[in-house]
Amino acid sequence: MSSIQNKTIARRFVQEIFNNGNVDEAKNLVTPDIIYHGLDEVSGIEGLKKWVLGDRESFPDMQVTIVDDIAEQDKVAMRWKLKGTFEKEFLGIAPTHKELKTHGVEIFHFDNGKIKEAWTIFDTFNEP
Repeated sequence: MSSIQNKTIARRFVQEIFNNGNVDEAKNLVTPDIIYHGLDEVSGIEGLKKWVLGDRESFPDMQVTIVDDIAEQDKVAMRWKLKGTFEKEFLGIAPTHKELKTHGVEIFHFDNGKIKEAWTIFDTFNEP
């Protein structure tokens, strides 16, 4: 796959999985053995789906906006902004029912046109 194709898949992943909550689309975008490194390490498609759905319960109107993305060989790096209303407990923190804004960086590693591994770093609860 080309770098441009990988960028397209990464953008589709953000839109379908995080923004639309269409976690069943993961099977078309990630390898079955995906590993997602973040606050916790998530493994496999089912683990990924459970994690995303949990985040979407806490922030049901969550929207991720891609600010920049860069692709080279089998990797895509992406800088993003996130906003969503904090409606359910998250990381042991009681909901505020107010809008949360934060920002972060994602690095995706691809294998045969699918995301095999990802790393996320974000600024928890701080507005960009």
